[in-house]
Amino acid sequence: MLQLKIYFTLLVLTLVQLSFAQVNIESIHQEVISNSFVGKSAKLDRAMAAESFNFYKSQLKPNLSLFGNIPNYSKTSSPIPQPDGTIDFQAIRQANSSLSLFGTQVIQKTGGTIFVNSDLQRFDDFTFDINQYNGVPLRIGIQQSLFGYNPWKHEKVIQNLLLTEAEKNYNIQIEEALRDATAFYFNILVAKQNLEIANTNQAVNEKLLIITEERLLLGKVSKDEKLQLEIELNNAKLSVSQATSELDQAIATLYTFTGKAIPPSTTDFAIPVNNSSGNLDLEKLLSNYKINRPEIISFQRAKAETQQALDQTKADLGFQIDLQASIGLARGSQKLNEVYTDPFDEQQFNVSLAIPILDWGKRKSGINQVKLREQNLDLIYEQQMLELENTVRQSALAFTRLQYEIILLQEIMQKAEERFEISNQRYILGNLDITNLTLAQREKDQTKRNYINALKNYWVTYYNLRTLSGYDILENKVIQY
Repeated sequence: MLQLKIYFTLLVLTLVQLSFAQVNIESIHQEVISNSFVGKSAKLDRAMAAESFNFYKSQLKPNLSLFGNIPNYSKTSSPIPQPDGTIDFQAIRQANSSLSLFGTQVIQKTGGTIFVNSDLQRFDDFTFDINQYNGVPLRIGIQQSLFGYNPWKHEKVIQNLLLTEAEKNYNIQIEEALRDATAFYFNILVAKQNLEIANTNQAVNEKLLIITEERLLLGKVSKDEKLQLEIELNNAKLSVSQATSELDQAIATLYTFTGKAIPPSTTDFAIPVNNSSGNLDLEKLLSNYKINRPEIISFQRAKAETQQALDQTKADLGFQIDLQASIGLARGSQKLNEVYTDPFDEQQFNVSLAIPILDWGKRKSGINQVKLREQNLDLIYEQQMLELENTVRQSALAFTRLQYEIILLQEIMQKAEERFEISNQRYILGNLDITNLTLAQREKDQTKRNYINALKNYWVTYYNLRTLSGYDILENKVIQY
């Protein structure tokens, strides 16, 4: 019997704990960052940008490759030119194998390439039982365009900007997700508030209807008053049904966004408080958005890409000189060891020219196109920054206004609640008609809705300011994840 009582007590305590399970906006935000689709997608975007930067860096490091053709065997009939100019078709059985080790290193400042290679080739003629070797133990050379396009000159700037842009984009994407989650969270609080109002109104109207029915029998009230209360009661029941559906839908929307299972109906959602104090530093917001917004970096990257396109257009459509030079050791022999023990010096040098003589204005038009794109880019960016600054200013003004309004709405809500309680008691005592009671009730309900909606606007505006500026105005720090 004692064990049964202990078990029952523990069960009751567990049920009580479950019934008071509470969720707050901070835990929802943590789920958004770690578990939501938006959070995971933002992390993948950042990771892809980091890998792209790593790929770029790897291209600047020495590259070493081994190429082989072992064996290249052929047994066929082949036309062989004769000394008198005729062709003799002869059966051949040959193998031509090769192995090459090739290394390169980009010269970032000039756009050229230094290369090192070592080659070995063996030829076998099985018909005449002949074999020969040809090898290059070592060859060092350079390939360089003297007036050509150097992509690495611009890629260094562009790739660094792309990485920085990805980092700032990640911060803003997370902040946008937190802003949206905040709006979804407050949709739950609004629906929950509406449900509480509807339940309270239903209970109050049921009680008042009982009193009114008793007064109607005594002839103290008219049937019109009773009908008015019945209408109010039915409206309250309808509001309960609608608010319940809206609450379920709001909860489902939030938890779908966070990527979590919908919690039990006993879950309570805490109302965030207005914990801001003091004046908002608008100048700090404006200075931070110019540093933290990815659009700034995106513009710098676009300008660098435009300069890259301009240099490439000038180089590709202009005078070009390509140089290739190498020195090394080489030897052909029937003995493999002679290729490496007694090679001769090898030198190769080649200069190629490309001189445009008549292009009908192609180079000029190509350059002008790039310059016009750059001008258009400047105009778009200027307009974008003006719009962004205006949005920051308006959001900051709205945030300051909401701080003041929340204090007033809280006082109005408390007074409206007190007025309704007085009106309700007066109606019970017969000192107030149903019309004034209804007005007091609706005023009470509306002030509660106004208060919770103001809180929603306050917190959504707060996270919108974080999104716009990359700066936390409550913690006074730059946002960095």
